[in-house]
Amino acid sequence: MGAQEEVSRGPSGGRVNLLATVLLAVCTACAFPGDVFSQAISHEYQLKAIYLGKLPSFVEWPASAASTSKALFQLCTLGDYPFGSRLAQEVGGVSFAGRDVALRWVHKEQELEGCEVIFFSRSQAKHYGKILEGLKGKSVLTVGESEDFLEAGGMVELSFENGRLQMKVNLVAARNANLKMDARLLAMAKRVVTERRLPGG
Repeated sequence: MGAQEEVSRGPSGGRVNLLATVLLAVCTACAFPGDVFSQAISHEYQLKAIYLGKLPSFVEWPASAASTSKALFQLCTLGDYPFGSRLAQEVGGVSFAGRDVALRWVHKEQELEGCEVIFFSRSQAKHYGKILEGLKGKSVLTVGESEDFLEAGGMVELSFENGRLQMKVNLVAARNANLKMDARLLAMAKRVVTERRLPGG
C-alpha cells in the first residue's frame, strides 16, 4: 500500500570511513574564516567532492558492466561544476576494482557514453527526467543535487541543508540498474526509498 521508506540518521561509533572523512573536512573548512558566501559555496562543494570520491567504494557494479567497460573507471559531471579542483584531488590516484578513476567534465547528454558515475549539476535540473530515462537499463550510478532528483529517477541526492550535507537514496532505481549499495552507505542516508511509484522505480 503506498510508499514504504526506511529513514536512518547515520551510523553510530564512527564505523564508516566516509563519515569520518566528511567530519574532518567540516572542521578544516570552519578553521579558516573568509567571505561568508564564498566560504559557504566552497564548503558545500568540498563536501560533495568528498562524497563523490568515496561513493563508488560503497557500490557494487555487475560483472557484465565491468567486462564491457574501458580500462578506466569513468566518473562524469554533467553541467556547471563549482568544485574547482577539489573533485580532481579527491579522485586522483584512486582506483575501484583495480581500475583507475578518470574524471570527465561533460556538458552535453551525447557525451555521457561510458560514464559509470554521473553527477548531475543543478544547472541540468530541467533535463533530469529526459536524461535519466535514456540511462534506464544501464548500470550507471546517478547522483544529483536538486530536491526533485529522486522523483525524476535518480539514485543518490546530495543536498546542503543548514550547513550540513544530507544524502537521500532511491534504492529501487539502483536495483533496477543492477547496482548493489553497501548497507553502511544506506545507514548514512537521511532517507532511503525502498518502494515507491517513482520514474526510476
